[in-house]
Amino acid sequence: MLITYLAIGIFGGLAINYLADVLPATRRLAKPEWWPLSNNGLRRYFSRARVLTVFAVSVAVAYLIYLYPTEEFPAYLLGLILLYFLVVTIIDIEHRVIMHPVSIVGAILMGGIGIWRRGAVNTMIGGAVGFGFMLVVYFLGDMLGRIMARARRQTWEETALGFGDVNLAGVIGLLMGWPGVIGALFFGMLAAGLYSAGYLIVSFISSQYKAFASIPYAPFLCLGTVGAVIAGIYLV
Repeated sequence: MLITYLAIGIFGGLAINYLADVLPATRRLAKPEWWPLSNNGLRRYFSRARVLTVFAVSVAVAYLIYLYPTEEFPAYLLGLILLYFLVVTIIDIEHRVIMHPVSIVGAILMGGIGIWRRGAVNTMIGGAVGFGFMLVVYFLGDMLGRIMARARRQTWEETALGFGDVNLAGVIGLLMGWPGVIGALFFGMLAAGLYSAGYLIVSFISSQYKAFASIPYAPFLCLGTVGAVIAGIYLV
């Protein structure tokens, strides 16, 4: 049984790396750059830090799922959820984008899981709340940023949140349902806030502070959701 989980972890790492490489470049499933298989191509591919890190994390996660199964989600569903959020996280860190095709696939996948686990109405409400709440945050952040930029006579370049983050919050809401989406978004935004505070402190100390510097937000939303799923945090 353990060997099966570890094998799934290795396959999951391969799938995550493949999707994170191919989707941003082609917006569809296609041959990776190192295809066809060759010694030099494989050597270069598997020498990349991110590739090795993803494999290590994927195997470690598979092992933890084996050791600590959850009651809310069977192991195969939890693995699928983690795979999706890892792909979203890596792409957002490396390319600062959450692509619409990835969001659509996530809505279908997480919506299906949500309907199966807690019913259509609960799932749809969760999705609407997640999308609507983050949409409000998106517009408020953009408005505040423009006001601050104008006051400082600076050029406003980008919002702290992208619209992909809004879509991701909707996907998270479909998975978590209502009121579980509240816990997932709360912990995700809390993690982002703590990281931002630490980043600002380090920037000031190192004299590298830059006004309106933004961070990839999706990793924190994914982290909060995965934490809520694993811990079984559903607000009543």
